[in-house]
Order: sequence, then C-alpha cells, then structure tokens
Amino acid sequence: MPTNTSAHSAAGAASPTFALILGPLWLALRRLWLAPRSPQAVVVALALWVTVAGNLALWSELFRVGVGAFSQPVLLLGIAVLVWSATTVLLSLLAWPRGMKPVWVALLVLAGVAQHYMLDFGVLIDTTMVGNVLATDAREARDLLSPGLVGHVLLVAGLPTLWLWRLPLLARRSAWGQLARSALLLAASVGLLAGGTLVMYRQIAPLVRSHMHLRYTINPLASILSTASVTLKPLFKRGKPFVPISAGAALGTSYAGQTRVPLLVLVVGETARAGNFSLNGYARDTTPELAGLDVLSWRNVRSCGTNTLASVPCMFSSLGKTGYEKRDAEYGNLLDVLQSAGLAVLWLDNQSGCKGVCNRVASASTAAVARQPALAGLCQDGECMDEALLHGLDERILSLPEAQRRNGVVIVMHQMGSHGPAYYKRATPAYKRFMPECTNTVLSECPQQEVLNGYDNSIAYTDHFLASTVQWLKSRSRQFDTAMLYVSDHGESLGEYGLYLHGVPYAFAPDVQKQVPMVAWLDGGLGARRHMDRDCLQTSLDAPLTHDNYFHTVLGFLDVQSPAYRAPLDAWAACRPDFHGKLASAPVQTH
Repeated sequence: MPTNTSAHSAAGAASPTFALILGPLWLALRRLWLAPRSPQAVVVALALWVTVAGNLALWSELFRVGVGAFSQPVLLLGIAVLVWSATTVLLSLLAWPRGMKPVWVALLVLAGVAQHYMLDFGVLIDTTMVGNVLATDAREARDLLSPGLVGHVLLVAGLPTLWLWRLPLLARRSAWGQLARSALLLAASVGLLAGGTLVMYRQIAPLVRSHMHLRYTINPLASILSTASVTLKPLFKRGKPFVPISAGAALGTSYAGQTRVPLLVLVVGETARAGNFSLNGYARDTTPELAGLDVLSWRNVRSCGTNTLASVPCMFSSLGKTGYEKRDAEYGNLLDVLQSAGLAVLWLDNQSGCKGVCNRVASASTAAVARQPALAGLCQDGECMDEALLHGLDERILSLPEAQRRNGVVIVMHQMGSHGPAYYKRATPAYKRFMPECTNTVLSECPQQEVLNGYDNSIAYTDHFLASTVQWLKSRSRQFDTAMLYVSDHGESLGEYGLYLHGVPYAFAPDVQKQVPMVAWLDGGLGARRHMDRDCLQTSLDAPLTHDNYFHTVLGFLDVQSPAYRAPLDAWAACRPDFHGKLASAPVQTH
C-alpha cells in the first residue's frame, strides 16, 4: 500500500518543534501559577477575579439600564475599578500568611451563592433579604438547592480554589512588617476608591440615584455588609423595651347575654398575588370554590412588606407600616389585645413560624403532627399541605382556657400557601388544573408559562383550603357565630422584569409583590351579629386598603374595645350601623 512519506516526515519534524515551543511555555505558566506570592498579592488577584467573574449580576444589570461596553465604556471601566478597589479594601483586612486560605475560599463560595440567586431569581442582597435567609428553615432551604447553585459556586470559586490549594504563601519574618504591608495595601485601595469616586462622581451619581438597587448587586460586598448590619447591629444596641398595648381592652356590648360565642378564623396567606385570583377578574378560574360561597373579595390591597418577616408582624401591629418601621421598642399586637379583652386565641402554623406575633398566645405547628398516620396523605418529609391545619381543630379549641372560650375564639392559620420556588409542591394532584407546570426550583430555567401554571395551581389549592375552612365553620354554626378573613402577607414575582420570588426592597419592588388578596366570608352568623351591611361592603371592594387597616378592622368586627383602635383605619366600620356617617372624612391609607 502506498504511503505518504513526505507527510510523515513533516509531522515528525514538526513534533520536536512544537515540543520546543510548548515545553518552555508550559513550564513558564506552571511557574507563574505556582510561584510563591505574598498575601497582599493574592488578595489583589482575588479581588480582580471576583470583580469580573463574581459580579455578573452587576454587569448584566448595568447593561440592562444602558451602561454597555460600547455605549459608555469609560463609565463601565470606572465602575469596574471602583468595585475592584472596594473589594480589595475588604480583602486587605484578611491579607495574612497563615490561616487565611479557608477564609478566602469561603468568601469565594459566598460570592458564588449570592450570584446564583441574583442571576437566577433576580433577588437583591439587602438587609431584608439577609433577614429572610436567617429566618429560612430546613424545609424552605431544601427547595432552594439546585444544580445551578453548584454551577455558580464552581464558576466563581473553582479555579481560584485550585490555585490557592497549591500556592505557597510568602511570609515576612516580622509580624510588624506583615502588618505594614497590609496597611499599605489598605491605604492604597482606599485611596484608589476615593480618588476614583471623585473622578467619576458626575457620571456615577445620576446612575446610582436613578437605579439605587445597583448597590445591592455588588458581590460579595452587598452580602457581607448586609449580613454585618443584621447580625452585628443588635450587639451594639440595648434590647428594645416591650410596650404592651392591651391596657383597657374589653369586650363590647354585643357579648352581653350571647347565646352563641364568636369564632373567627384569620387566615394569613403566603405569597398570594391578588391579580391571580379569578374572584378579582383573573382570566383563569383559580378560585371556583370561593366564588360559590358568596364571599367578598377586596381588589386593591397593598402589603406592609415584600417578605414574611416584615409583613406578618407589621399587619398585626397597631402602628401601621410607617410607625412599625420606625419603632424604637417592641410593641404588643392584635393577638395580645384580643386575649387581654377575654377571647381565646390560638395560632396554628404551617410555615416558618409566627415571627414573634404569637409569642404570648397559645400556638401549635403542623410540623409537630406531620408524622401522625392520620395525616399521611397530607404530610411528607415533615412538610404538610394546608388542609392539615384543619386536622384536630375541635380538640385544639377545647384545650384553650375555658373562661376565655366562653367569650369567643380567634384562630389564626398561617399558610404554606404559594411559597416558592417549589410551587408544584403547593397543590395536591386534584388541584393541578394548569399543566405542564415547572418542577425545577430554578424558575428561570423553566418556560414562564410553566412557572405560571405551577403558581396558579397553588392558588387553586388555596381556594380549596379556604373553602374547606368555610365548610368547617358552617358545621359549627349551632355553637358559634362564625366568620373567616383571609389576607396574604405579600405577593410574588413570576418572571416579570426578570424577577422571581419576592423580597425586593419595598421602594423598588414591582406591584405584583405588594398587591395582595383579601377575602372575607361573613355569612356564618358573626356578620349578622355585628349588623354588617352587605350592600355597603360590596361598594367598598375597590377601595384602597393596606395592611395598616388589618388591626383596626379585626378589632371593630369583633367588637373589642381598645385605646389602640382607630376608627378611620377600620375598613368595615362604615358598613356597621353604629358607625354610619362617622367616617366620611377618614384619610385613605396608602403605601
């Protein structure tokens, strides 16, 4: 068989040539990779790496608002220098030759984790988000783990970790010499940061004023500073005093000679959007069971916050959003007032806790009974569907103090609701009407329609749960005058503007994270007992309301007298005969 002798000869001649070129190049790269470095040089290199590879959320957001490599290259380069110098300021505090490699790797991992949630969920890393993270339980944390998280951590931390693992560090003999080098690096990076800010101020200031959320995307500075603010500030502050607000609380005249005691169920919804309730005009039939119960649904209600930790304590507070956020003490809440007035109060939780609201009243959690055989169809792996809140409810009521039960009972049910990102877990198969649904907890990897389908299925299940609660109340009508009020804590983003979940700072949050459903069923005797004018209530369904109204509306409806009650904030007061005509000049509360 003929052979190409010339080709073989060329290849043979080329091999030594390539070896002569690549050999020294490889050795040079290896020496560069493994050459001993001072801690100061290492942190400068790490800061540069994090600026480029760990701030993809910042760069993508800058491009989105019009700051691009071609449109404004000088501004983009200036921002990169400022981020690099600010990161170097932080890392210069960790520029020591011993014991720092694990700390550097931990910071890289933190940057990778933060970048994952900023890019894939559109979250901003501020103090509120850090508070949410610290309040997250194991069940919620499991839903947030995904291969995408590992990918982002490897992207940011993988290569630098390999480098650090093999890298020998140079150490000066004198600790003072080491301190001097670190101090010099700190001074140089602070100087570069200050000088760059002064030089770029005219270009950067308008950008930051117009897009203040950008500061919460700087990685890992936003995570570190926000975490420090949340965890360290309380150490330097004296504990806030507790201010009770229950003095003077008493039951009104409607309790005199009562033959049936009131039983009010307050359902605290989770992550429900008002716009996804067909009761409010949504095109999909997500709430057919409630529609068949002749409930009332208010369509223009805004939350106190965009996360559970902020909204739940705020809505039960008498202070309103502004007062609650500015408070310098811990105050009693709605449940304290109801209990002090003489009512039996019980908080039932199917979420991550009551956020302090139930600290002074009886409480129970579905997690404590999740493994009971009777709940096998509703609970799995320690997590329950909301219908588990109705399990054993009669026995729970009987366990409350008898003297208070004889006056009346208030039960608060804190839902799992539509808690994301695992919306597909929030509905039983019978209520999965909209398919296919997203089963990936990285919502950005699913088609938006599938995300919406999963979410709407969770609303359909909430519809069933609320209807089941009403049916349970109806079955107790011989003993109690009953009613139900449902209000969600906050809304949710489902991919609009590239955002998912919730928790965006209130000032920047889209309306879908702040507009919440409010639904009442008043036909169980308690509405008639309080002489509620249904026609009047019907005309108020588009009135602007907020969580500020919740405290006062519940007190007024239950006829509980309290110095903390404010009639102008009672959303239903004008529809009771004892208040007709008194609220014409009441101010409208808006957030």
